Amino acid sequence: MLTVTRDNDDYRFVGDARCLGEDDTVNDLINWLEQRIPADGVIISWDNWGSVPRRLQALADLAQHPRILSAAGDVAGRWRDMPRGHTWHVRQARAPHMPCICGPGTSVTRCDAAMPTVLLPDPATTAVELINEAVAGWQCWARLFGDFDDASHPAQAALRALGRWRANQPGTR
Repeated sequence: MLTVTRDNDDYRFVGDARCLGEDDTVNDLINWLEQRIPADGVIISWDNWGSVPRRLQALADLAQHPRILSAAGDVAGRWRDMPRGHTWHVRQARAPHMPCICGPGTSVTRCDAAMPTVLLPDPATTAVELINEAVAGWQCWARLFGDFDDASHPAQAALRALGRWRANQPGTR
């Protein structure tokens, strides 16, 4: 997850990521995300083996994940799910899937992922990969607005601020 907020005349960036670890379930990831979805602002996603908001709507529970469901349900306004045609060049993060052995329609709270611990992704490496992926997707979206305008355009200023932030982040490209 990459959070970008306006900070006076500049932009503030925060990168955070989590992958499934030993004894984690899909619900652990959804709970982690619920705490990080901002109450307002634009959310950007792209075709990551399918529509992110649609998958989140299928996984989230209304009682436990109201922020996720509210944001993912607003694809005409708040959530910008960019089509594959705009992001075909964005590389997917390298994090192995946790195969689900549950039948169709199983609630996320009753789904158990099954993978030997030795095959779990390294959390530190995966976090860097996932944050880099989020940065690449955000850049793609910002460039849709800033590439064809002058240097004073807010998207251009945000892209320059991203460059400064990334220069101070270990492991980012």
